[in-house]
Amino acid sequence: MTRINWGIVSTGRIAALFCQDLAFSANSHLYAVAARQQTDADVFAKQYGAEKAYQGYQALFDDPEVDIVYIATPHNFHFQQAYDALMAGKHVL
Repeated sequence: MTRINWGIVSTGRIAALFCQDLAFSANSHLYAVAARQQTDADVFAKQYGAEKAYQGYQALFDDPEVDIVYIATPHNFHFQQAYDALMAGKHVL
């Protein structure tokens, strides 16, 4: 079974709920998280077991190990973040 490396954009409540559910997927792995502040990304990564923590979303989009991006920011940011992730060759949820 192929392992899917997930990258999470944002570290809020919705991102936390997604990570809790991601644990039930046998082939999914929380690989990276990105936040506006490095400390927020670091805390979230430690809490949910992500290997990488990035300050800024583009760094996550540019990581070649990230297969798919989950956007957990407020909806008014979704278009630009989805566009940026798609332009980086990522799948987006």
